[in-house]
Amino acid sequence: LRDKTLASSMKGKGGNPSTASLNNMLMQMRKNCNHPDLITAPYEGGFMYPPAAQLVAECGKMNLLDRLLNKLIPNGHKILIFSQMTSMLDLLDAYFDEKKIGCCRIDGSISWQERQASMKKFNTDPNYKVFLLSTRAGGLGINLTAADTCIIYDSDWNPHQDLQAMDRCHRIGQQKPVLVLRLATAHSVEGKMLRKANSKLMLERLVIKKGAFIDLEEKKNTSMNSEDLMEILKADVSLDDVPQSREIDDTMLAKILDRNHLGTGQPLPYDETGPGYEVVQQLDGSGLLKGIE
Repeated sequence: LRDKTLASSMKGKGGNPSTASLNNMLMQMRKNCNHPDLITAPYEGGFMYPPAAQLVAECGKMNLLDRLLNKLIPNGHKILIFSQMTSMLDLLDAYFDEKKIGCCRIDGSISWQERQASMKKFNTDPNYKVFLLSTRAGGLGINLTAADTCIIYDSDWNPHQDLQAMDRCHRIGQQKPVLVLRLATAHSVEGKMLRKANSKLMLERLVIKKGAFIDLEEKKNTSMNSEDLMEILKADVSLDDVPQSREIDDTMLAKILDRNHLGTGQPLPYDETGPGYEVVQQLDGSGLLKGIE
């Protein structure tokens, strides 16, 4: 249906749709992956978020986050949650408020003084279990070593932004193994975005490792053209992809959250790829960025 709509739009306008309109469509799809309420709420005209149970039931990604939190928080873990969208942070804020879970927040609207106070509160007060951050605002100048779990709720186009965000809890002074979880909706635009971002990161690593330099002239135009956007917007119907084949079960989720093997040099006690998950990379060192090879 999505591809037919795109084709109809192109035919009606006598050619390729504008890059701006495709970017807008992509943003709406990303919102839908994060939570349908981000799309429906403005049209419904409501000022209140639905109850937490309804927020969880209406979105697969939110449901997985709820399952993760129910296992992490009772075991004393502190968690950073990053999102590109402040509207998503608002929704998560409402969820944690109803759940009575202590939560701090940093986004672009928060002053430096408030940031410092929130960081101190999170790092020293055991009652604050979660820190919500927008990826761009929470990537630099933030030190949250009290956290030992980082959840990327939705990913940045620029993979380095996500790496910098992950590094906030994996800095010098961190004494515990850090677990990083990246959430993505199966068979959606998010999977294609992640593949494109990862291929860009791998290419940069290869070029740097070979002792070469990336031509700045070639890097000036980093925005995608309409053909690239169309390719991402097309439906992903590949059903043989194991990580996207079905939802992760509770037994496997418990194994992934068990971090006893982290930092020991031991092999993973489970397969790197399975239904509902994929292990991308394991890094050691004072920070995640230091471990890039």
